[in-house]
Amino acid sequence: MRKPIEIKKYSMMNIFKTNRTIVDWLAGRAAELYDVDVVPDVFEPESLDFGDWTTNLPFQLARVARKSPADIATEIVDAELPKNISSAEVAGAGYINFRISKDALAGMVLSIISEPDRWGFSSPEKNVKIQVEFVSANPTGPMNIVSARAAAVGSTIANALRTAGYDVSTEFYLNDAGNQIRLLGESFLARIEQLRGKSAEIPEGGYFGEYLLDYAREYLSSGASENPQEWILKKITSEQKSVLKKFNTEFDVWFSEREFRSSGKVEEVLSRLRDGEHTYIKDGAEWFAASKIADDVEDFVLVKSDGEWAYGLVDIAYHINKFEERGFDIVYTILGPDHHGHRARLETAMKALGHPDKLKVLILQQVNLIENGEKIKMSKRAGKIITMTELIDDVGVDAARYFFLARKMEAHLDFDLDLARNTSDENPVYYIQYAYARIRSIIEFAQNKGFDVDEIVQADLSLLQHPEEHFLIRKIYKYPYTIEKTARNLQPHIIPFYLYDLAKLFHDFYTKHRVVDENEKGLSVARLALIDAVAITIKNGLKICGISAPDKM
Repeated sequence: MRKPIEIKKYSMMNIFKTNRTIVDWLAGRAAELYDVDVVPDVFEPESLDFGDWTTNLPFQLARVARKSPADIATEIVDAELPKNISSAEVAGAGYINFRISKDALAGMVLSIISEPDRWGFSSPEKNVKIQVEFVSANPTGPMNIVSARAAAVGSTIANALRTAGYDVSTEFYLNDAGNQIRLLGESFLARIEQLRGKSAEIPEGGYFGEYLLDYAREYLSSGASENPQEWILKKITSEQKSVLKKFNTEFDVWFSEREFRSSGKVEEVLSRLRDGEHTYIKDGAEWFAASKIADDVEDFVLVKSDGEWAYGLVDIAYHINKFEERGFDIVYTILGPDHHGHRARLETAMKALGHPDKLKVLILQQVNLIENGEKIKMSKRAGKIITMTELIDDVGVDAARYFFLARKMEAHLDFDLDLARNTSDENPVYYIQYAYARIRSIIEFAQNKGFDVDEIVQADLSLLQHPEEHFLIRKIYKYPYTIEKTARNLQPHIIPFYLYDLAKLFHDFYTKHRVVDENEKGLSVARLALIDAVAITIKNGLKICGISAPDKM
């Protein structure tokens, strides 16, 4: 019986098609040589100079095999290599570096240009239904830059998951009930009365922004007969939908809290928590005994002393609805930086109600706008905000989305307005888009010179012999892996980083090599095929990010 090896870090790479054959081959070699079952860790090397894939399996086997990693690596590679692998080299103290064969890479390039719309897509994952909930901003005023970052991040994660083969639904939880909506309505009524020349004060905790005055003027001038509190809620919600669409973010579902509260589902969940002895009474309120389930989570109120449901109870019932009523296997909910405690409470409640590890709450950190090297101070309640609309009008959708994505979501983001406005190659999104536009221009130039671009699907890519060409091909090869990695890690910044590196490799290639040469038709056709594959990869990657790929700049 084979001896299993326990590896602390389970590699996500073993499920990727791009290196599945290497993983299987290594596992087979470990079983054959050392009689062990193991899931090899196969990953990208730090540089393309080291190959296309690398593994540290010899280090994992050292204790069982009782040999040095270098000796183990040498024994492993002394066999016929898997299909499409041209070499396996022992490196350092025992790593093994693999290189994809040139024929396989050439076939990939020709496949890309034959079916450009399919490039990067994986086969559908079976029996995995995912929901991504994001933004879900209170409809109490114009959307701000925090919501803009959430929109860019959430929609890109959803797009990456779909591209990786998952069944994905996106959702906006419309907070159209509760205390904040009451305060919005009272604040709006006060503004209407003020415009009518009457004395009216905005309630404590209400909304003081000047935007409510603008809305009040519109309401009065329109002669609307609708209840002002309903009118303002519908108005703000409509504008939220409009600006999100403009920002290349749309939702499959807008889920109404108000409707959900009246469905009876909240009472059902509360009853289940009571039946499970997860609640207790203290100071007239009903509490969830979270600390009995998780040591690091404090108990919290479900029902206030006045009988009103706490926000936490409604949110617990809402998430149970996702699993039990709508059948999602995994739910990703993106929340703001002030929701760490709420994440722990939600996850503990899901465990108590029979859905452990299905809810993944992602925390998106704060955004600071920087202009002329200084931070712009903002306050939503005081009305001192930069709205999403203003940001789009200032820097454009493409630059805004790129800058929101080009940093890990759990890290604070300093958004440099001056750089985002820059239309030179110092701005990374323009640098990437310019690579795409330049390629389209080169292909158009080739057509004008009499080249039949339809011939490039039969190009002889063996004519590509320069290092810059090989680096480009191998970088393109990593695109599906990049999407899979983004989907698995839920880290959308991976894609813009990859696209920037690909654009840089293209610019480096273009500065050293002429693409279209009437005296070298075969080589020209091969290079046209290569750069067309680059352009397709850039376009498909930008599309996942919600960023355009203009043909001309």
